[in-house]
Amino acid sequence: GARPADGDCAAPPAPGMEPRGGGASGRARPASSAVLRLAVLGAAPLARGLYLPGFSPVEYQTGDPVDLKVNKLTSVKTQLPYSYYTLPYCRPDKIQASVENLGETLMGDVIENSPYQIQMLKNESCKLLCEQKLSEPEKDKFRSMIEDEYLVNWILDNLPAATRYRRPSGAFTYMDGFLVGLIQRSHYFIHNHVTLDIQYHQNPEAFEGYRIVGFE
Repeated sequence: GARPADGDCAAPPAPGMEPRGGGASGRARPASSAVLRLAVLGAAPLARGLYLPGFSPVEYQTGDPVDLKVNKLTSVKTQLPYSYYTLPYCRPDKIQASVENLGETLMGDVIENSPYQIQMLKNESCKLLCEQKLSEPEKDKFRSMIEDEYLVNWILDNLPAATRYRRPSGAFTYMDGFLVGLIQRSHYFIHNHVTLDIQYHQNPEAFEGYRIVGFE
């Protein structure tokens, strides 16, 4: 699998739209390794979005584990959802269903655990999640879902991941999740290099610890 060049995790953006912050950060890489750059940001005034079914605030202490969960892969082109691990992404030792309430079940969510290890207030960068060689059938799966514009959907503390884009005009726009990959000049690229920005709020007069209020 490919590794960041010259020791730098940052990758050039796709033409015409520059990812900033969330799910797919930088150019898709045609390899099967996944690199994690994690940034826990300072106190944020409000959340970017809420995952409403069963939502309740959780107070984290410094160093507490923060679970990143994966949801179903979705496409507006096919309207057919697939389990996240239908694609050969990095896997935990044991895949477990992580639906927490009836609302998630009624919405048809397929929420499972992930191998990402995140701790509150601990910044990490250039962390390799896993490395594997794709077989031809696995490559075909990626090609098919890239062609059908499937989206990866992650959840952190009941907040859905959002990708923030900066347009050439300087304005920002947001998209739920991020694309499995893209096609450029007849070549397929997988989004496997991510930057996670986790925003939190602290109010010692109201509660102890930190509440996560944004996930990009």
